[in-house]
Amino acid sequence: MGKVISIVGQKGGGSKSTKARTLAVGFSEAGWKTHLADIDTRQQTSLKWTERREKSGLSPIDCALYRRVETAVRMKDSCHLLIIDGRPAAETTSLDVADESDLVIITTGTTIDDLEPSLELARELIKKGIDKNKIVFIVSKSPSQSQGEKAQETIKAWGYKVINTVIPFKTSYGEALDSGRALHETPFKSLNETAKQMIEEIHDIINS
Repeated sequence: MGKVISIVGQKGGGSKSTKARTLAVGFSEAGWKTHLADIDTRQQTSLKWTERREKSGLSPIDCALYRRVETAVRMKDSCHLLIIDGRPAAETTSLDVADESDLVIITTGTTIDDLEPSLELARELIKKGIDKNKIVFIVSKSPSQSQGEKAQETIKAWGYKVINTVIPFKTSYGEALDSGRALHETPFKSLNETAKQMIEEIHDIINS
């Protein structure tokens, strides 16, 4: 039976799906049989991305669209790692997904408008029975390293875990995703290294 990582968030904007797709590629490259479950039937962001990836001739990622969380979760029996790309601002779905997960990743930006609903989501999940130790934050789309670190300090002040890596806001990341690539598959070594650090941190957490 495989491990389950879910990526949830209170807001849309693709940051959540970005992490799901990048982790799917990173873990696949590390030899894990990985399945990416897209449960956002309206936007289908991850599913459409895998189609672009295939057209670009890149290493394929096993991905499917699911209307129901319980159907997606069954896939953990046939892979090493199931990554669930959750729906934005769907608290009940987030709870269902988190309940089935070994690790719950909450993605957030650096502004108060991003942080407050993300922290509130974590609080609600814990209130409804999710183990606090299963939750970890990733700060992304940061205009600067200092703003990213400030957001990390806010998250820690609330008592939550946050990975050390800050994902910056960079046009090249968006261009990579548009062509079916992951965050560590840009033409720029420094951006790729930052994304790889994120993958490694999540790898270490899920293996601990």
